[in-house]
Amino acid sequence: MAETAVCGWDIGGAHLKLVRLDAAARVIDARQIICPLWRGIEHLQHALAAAWSAVDGQNTIHAVTMTGELCDNFASRAHGVSEILSVVAQVLGTDRTLIYAGTQGWRSVAEVMALGSQWVASANWQAMAQTVALHYDHAILIDIGSTTTDIVPIVAGNNASRGSDDATRLSHDELVYSGVVRTPLMVISNSVPFDGRWQRVAAEHFATTADIYRLLGELPEDADLHDTADGAPKTIAASARRIGRMLGCDLGDEGDAVRTVSAYFAYCQFDTLQRALMGVMSRFSPKCETIVSAGVGAFLVARLARFNAVREVDFASLFDTTSDQRSAVSTCAPAAALATLALHNR
Repeated sequence: MAETAVCGWDIGGAHLKLVRLDAAARVIDARQIICPLWRGIEHLQHALAAAWSAVDGQNTIHAVTMTGELCDNFASRAHGVSEILSVVAQVLGTDRTLIYAGTQGWRSVAEVMALGSQWVASANWQAMAQTVALHYDHAILIDIGSTTTDIVPIVAGNNASRGSDDATRLSHDELVYSGVVRTPLMVISNSVPFDGRWQRVAAEHFATTADIYRLLGELPEDADLHDTADGAPKTIAASARRIGRMLGCDLGDEGDAVRTVSAYFAYCQFDTLQRALMGVMSRFSPKCETIVSAGVGAFLVARLARFNAVREVDFASLFDTTSDQRSAVSTCAPAAALATLALHNR
């Protein structure tokens, strides 16, 4: 009989992430798939079924976590958890599927329904923290994704977060709704330096962080999977036009103005994340010496580490993977964490 593999699934509101490990804990697949769950549960059904059909699924255990229950097409987070688990059971089955319930450990789909949605809702960050704690006694995990940033302290080999859910983590600077792809520029700053003055920006969803990092040459090629704010192409010229609309004018991509504006937005986002990180770092005595970076925004984590004179370690380095898979493993960090924890749990 073939040895059992484990596939970790992270079901978000915008993406589906999977990482599959063989019985020896080697990465054999890592992918981020577009999945606009906020537009309807059928998008998860299609994405999950398509992803699983492309995998040799025999002798595979599934390990599942989620954040997509917060999508506004669900009446409540509990409703979202229930709907997502129904799709998981339908597509992946229940016999070989484990749901990650944070401090409550691994549960079957039926057990989770009885246990309560609060234990599985947005628990993916806990899986990452557990994985980092297997390797580092003292560290801070920073996962900057397309939409949000997780800042998770590890102290004495344990998750030392003060928050336990989205609401409390937001209040403790451990969850920041700011990412490098989908965050609207209007929430980053209400004015920018432009043409010798401070120019107010439009409170409209004209452009996102993907546009500024594309212009600055820092956006990973596979990071931006969704439509742009105006549905136009993902080119430097189109990004310049979108950023120009934020200022109520037309901007070309050939001059310095659009790059100056982009750099300022990037600075403001960095400042927001740095303030949050300083709050978390202030809990360490002595100073934390290691930051573990993950997510499509790992380039921004590296910048935070340099600014704070702290060693940066790539989350993907915790796994047995090839060089061409490292970026995908980092992007899909929660799914990779789930897979390795489930493998250890067998």
